[in-house]
Amino acid sequence: MTKTPKQATADRSPLRQRLRLASGLVLFAFALTHFLNHALGLVSLEALEAGRRIFLAVWRNPLGEAVLFLSLLTHVALALWKTARRRTFRLPAWQWAQLLLGLSIPWLLIPHVIGTGVLSDLFDYDDTYRNVLTILWPGVALNQTVLMLLVWAHAMIGLHFWLRTRPGYARFRASLAAFALLVPALASAGWIGAARRLRLTEDVPFPLTGEMTSFSDPLILELRIGFLALIGLVLAVLVLRLAFGKMRHTIEITYPGGRTVRVVPGPTLLEISRMNAIPHADVCGGRARCSTCRCRIMTGLESLPAPSPTEARVLARVGAADDVRLACQIRPTASLAVVPLIPAQTPRNRMTTTGDAYHWGVEQPVAVLFVDLRNFTGLAEARLSYDVVYLLNRYLGATARAVEAHGGYVDKFIGDGVMAIFGMRDGLAAGARGALAATFAIRQAIDALNAELSGQLEKPLRIGMGLHCGQVILGRIGAADGSGTSGASARITALGDVVNIASRLEAATKEFAVSLAVSQDVMDAAGLHCASGKETEIAIRGRKEPLRIFALDPPTAFADADREERERVA
Repeated sequence: MTKTPKQATADRSPLRQRLRLASGLVLFAFALTHFLNHALGLVSLEALEAGRRIFLAVWRNPLGEAVLFLSLLTHVALALWKTARRRTFRLPAWQWAQLLLGLSIPWLLIPHVIGTGVLSDLFDYDDTYRNVLTILWPGVALNQTVLMLLVWAHAMIGLHFWLRTRPGYARFRASLAAFALLVPALASAGWIGAARRLRLTEDVPFPLTGEMTSFSDPLILELRIGFLALIGLVLAVLVLRLAFGKMRHTIEITYPGGRTVRVVPGPTLLEISRMNAIPHADVCGGRARCSTCRCRIMTGLESLPAPSPTEARVLARVGAADDVRLACQIRPTASLAVVPLIPAQTPRNRMTTTGDAYHWGVEQPVAVLFVDLRNFTGLAEARLSYDVVYLLNRYLGATARAVEAHGGYVDKFIGDGVMAIFGMRDGLAAGARGALAATFAIRQAIDALNAELSGQLEKPLRIGMGLHCGQVILGRIGAADGSGTSGASARITALGDVVNIASRLEAATKEFAVSLAVSQDVMDAAGLHCASGKETEIAIRGRKEPLRIFALDPPTAFADADREERERVA
């Protein structure tokens, strides 16, 4: 089937996004290794030169130079292309910062590229640190420092807004922020310190000859004028598009509450919302890396092209209905009535929640444990309320301590039950081992509590535990507006079939008269073998195949395996 121009454009858009990301990562790798090389100036000039030889071995060879040049050309070209295609100047502050930083970098970068790589290739000039530092210090030190900061800030903004919806990013964000501050500080201190020492201890002659400067200075000026002309062309195209767009046919977009705006076809629905100052949730910057901008199309769905593969994947991951589309990916050509499905954050709350991946939800494999106190209703009926609360708190406290001692996270207390999550920080394998160890620790804690309260209980306390693992959605439920207990202070909870199955296994402990039912999936994830207990299969609603489980009483002492693994990692 022949694709329409709109469908072809939608298919190319994800490709452009991937090319921008890939080229950006190559440029970041170049900048990072270059800056780390600069930092060696804190040691000595010899260390700088030794690092430079390694740096050149990677980047100054036919393959390295080709990859670097193509990445730079691709990244700049796609940035200018995207700027020329914009339909509005209403952008989040971080996108304005990244755009302006990116456009200012080539102006400062051109002299550095010409004065090192180009002169080295065309003339008998060796761009060693000794020669380059002699040129830079002190006259060009400010330009070089500003260039480094612009490059690094542009890269960090891009990396942050690429990674912030990824599982595990929030756990390392503080360390990565420290790294982001440390690298340019060490790089600047390294090359400036080396340049000052070189200036004080050696009388190095100016390394550029008249022939070199006669070649480089006019070339730098021409390239800068050419770049300014290119930016001017992009701005002219943008202004003309906006001006002529007002004279073109318009369509209506109707939002909840009856608010209607008229726009010229061309911009995405997300851009239309921004153009008209309509709050619209958007975490990834319109790159189809999240689903927060999704909308239900009430009327006009038939006028939209089918979702691109990238949009379809995102919609499938959230289980979206057929009438739900991503606002950042659709470009309406006919009137629509839409309902955004994710509330937009206010500026105050956006500052405190957008850096928290769990606020928007992440998909991650974890182990989920359910613990339930058997026949607690019967125990409570014959006791005073104070005694009931005291007993329940002792049991819940002991269970929570055992969970946390083995790397788990208490999701919630459900009456006399506990739901815990393992592996949020350490990964599924460590989480599965920690969860198995926690079941043994919980049973020991209950046995100790029974011994302590033996004179006060007609029957000892008994528990049932169900443990399963797999892919879940982790999110701060109740964090929609950041008020009260919402926002970053809301508890993280797990959603998905894994939770339901773990609860079903906890209920199965009654059928098998045991204290723990654990799935084979958990044992496989932990890399452990269960030699004791009853191995069987149980039916799970919604699953065609039965689930293989182990029914144990008491739980096997998995604590030793978990402790040995933690000691090995430490």
